[in-house]
Amino acid sequence: MAVVALVAALVGYLLGSIPTAYLLVRWTSGEDIRTRGSGNVGALNAYEVTGKPWIGIVTALVDVLKGWAAVMLARWCCETEFGVVATAGVMAVVGHTFNVFLRGHGGRGLATAAGVLLGSSLLPLLLWLLMWVTGYLAIRRDIHVGNMTATIATPILIASAPEPLVRMLLLLPHAGMLEHTLFVVGLAVPIFVRHLEPIRALFRRERD
Repeated sequence: MAVVALVAALVGYLLGSIPTAYLLVRWTSGEDIRTRGSGNVGALNAYEVTGKPWIGIVTALVDVLKGWAAVMLARWCCETEFGVVATAGVMAVVGHTFNVFLRGHGGRGLATAAGVLLGSSLLPLLLWLLMWVTGYLAIRRDIHVGNMTATIATPILIASAPEPLVRMLLLLPHAGMLEHTLFVVGLAVPIFVRHLEPIRALFRRERD
């Protein structure tokens, strides 16, 4: 099973590493998204760099599909092994956020993580959306603050959520609650790391 998990991790990483925003921006404008706008290789920056809404929408949809596909492939190979599926999903997000083909550049992982959760566990996705709205409206009307609030709060809420509620929205069989919590933490970590810089930039602007 260790070999299967390793293969699932590799496939998940490679799927996550498909540089959707980079390719679309390069093909449509000739620009390198890594050197434009925020430098983030994601849907929002793709839209801001090109000024074309359809590029942002297509980028987001494909990035969601990457995470969903990683989970679906792992489920097809090992449906009853939650650990294998979870590993594939987490590595898809890692591939998106730390892309070996772009020398470590990548997106912030939100769309890909959403795709992973759409194929595995719906409660963390619903809680993330709720916490995003809370962070955005209650703390500061800034998208990155909303993202960071939701990313920190969701694993905490999942760890304390009633087991029947988690299982009601769990799309994978044979998952222990500790395994499920670690899975959500694994998804949150690369997203958290990728949001440190925009949060630091926000604080620097406030000081200035």
